[in-house]
Amino acid sequence: MAALALAAALGVSLLPILFACALVLALELLNSALEAALDLVSPDPHPLAERAKDAGAGAVLVASALALLVGLVHLGPPLWARLGTWLGAWL
Repeated sequence: MAALALAAALGVSLLPILFACALVLALELLNSALEAALDLVSPDPHPLAERAKDAGAGAVLVASALALLVGLVHLGPPLWARLGTWLGAWL
């Protein structure tokens, strides 16, 4: 949630950051539920269960990459400008 605090401090719209964070957390919860259900149904390793778990983890990874991209697009330019101002005054 540090990204939300940073967005608020930089005066950037919170909605894209909040949506990206919520998407990652929601997919992580679904992935955990999927893994728990598969462990209950198939306690022994099964190739299809492993593929389902990998697909769930892949969805979380894609959402995390999207959240990173959203953060870079929305937070990068104002953060870079503020850092440039700080470094210019400090040097």
